[in-house]
Amino acid sequence: MAQIEIHERTLKNGLRVVVCPNTKAPVVTINVIYRVGSVNEDPNKTGLAHLFEHLMFDNTSTGMDKQYDVYCTKAGGTNNAYTTYDHTTYYITLPSHQLSIGLWLEAERMRSFAITEQALATQRSVVLEEINQNVENQPYMKWYQALDQAAYNPSSSYSWNVYGLPAHVAGVTMDDARAFFEKFYGPHNAVLTITGNCEVEAAFAQAEEQFGSIEAVASFIKQPEFSADSYQRGTHIVVPDNVPVPAVYIAVHMPPAVTDDVLDTDLAASLLGIGNSSILHRDLVVNKRIASHAGSFVDRKAYGSLLIAYAYAMDEGTTAQELADAIEKSVKGAVVTDAEMKKVKQRQRTALAMELQKTHGVADSVGYYATFFDDPTEVNSLLEKYNSRLGTDVQKALDTLADTSEWVRVDIVPKT
Repeated sequence: MAQIEIHERTLKNGLRVVVCPNTKAPVVTINVIYRVGSVNEDPNKTGLAHLFEHLMFDNTSTGMDKQYDVYCTKAGGTNNAYTTYDHTTYYITLPSHQLSIGLWLEAERMRSFAITEQALATQRSVVLEEINQNVENQPYMKWYQALDQAAYNPSSSYSWNVYGLPAHVAGVTMDDARAFFEKFYGPHNAVLTITGNCEVEAAFAQAEEQFGSIEAVASFIKQPEFSADSYQRGTHIVVPDNVPVPAVYIAVHMPPAVTDDVLDTDLAASLLGIGNSSILHRDLVVNKRIASHAGSFVDRKAYGSLLIAYAYAMDEGTTAQELADAIEKSVKGAVVTDAEMKKVKQRQRTALAMELQKTHGVADSVGYYATFFDDPTEVNSLLEKYNSRLGTDVQKALDTLADTSEWVRVDIVPKT
């Protein structure tokens, strides 16, 4: 896999700028990662990080309504954003000759707090409706919130979902929003990544022109502290819901996403539950016909990831306990062979190659490693690191999931 060309500088105001030129691309992507997510929220004001992601599209000093989307569309671009437990990312992809417009738009959002009461009221309603549609009225989706509560001590800021509690979102004030912006949305807490068809020195010059005059923030952001008491094990929550058949979600705590050890967890999840050749699909769906679908994935978090296995019952006659027993049996019988390791490493290679073929994928990955590993060039060693993982270490990850005393379990069952 070709190496990504990476150049990095830091502006006087603290903003880290990374440029990854690719003359074969007809576009440029501008990506800004702020190191703030739901993990940084007050337990009495959850959901503010995600709400603020929405508000940033209205944060323009010109006062022009929907300025960001208007200019982006006129320039022939696309844009979006997303919020996680640990960070918030904004990105825009444009024709390469429109780089300056994209940088100006992102700098406008960072420069100063310019959100109106009307914008705040509108976005509160939008997010509340998003929660209503995606969680409250979406079959099975309550599992995610329940798993957070089961996996983490209530004092831990991973114990609530990124959406936050509806009552907290509804109660966000202008003072709350302004304080959040002033603390987290400055050059001191961001990484700007420019990828695609650009000239390196010109890109740095334009970044300096647009962002260099933004005032530096002197305050130091203290990240949350996690200890052994932050994580819960051996917990079980049952959630009655408007669903036709039971579903089971089983998680175990694994290494943080900011360590290389999480790569073993990635490979374990791939072996166990990704694709029709995976262990859980073969055992539960094809052979036993106890589940309509089953799988596994990793919920990556900076302070502790989760390896999650799940199964949805084939019919209403199958209980949640039967699904859990079947998952336990399959995981305990899983053996990591050389052939399996070769298969999952190749799958990971393909996934990486697909992601890094896109300017957006490069910008997202490079920005992430600059933010959490303090080294954007880490992206170039990913494939080598996956290839170096040992089958014995992947087996240890599976063995952890096989230990029911480690389980964090959520059952979604039909209401009676």
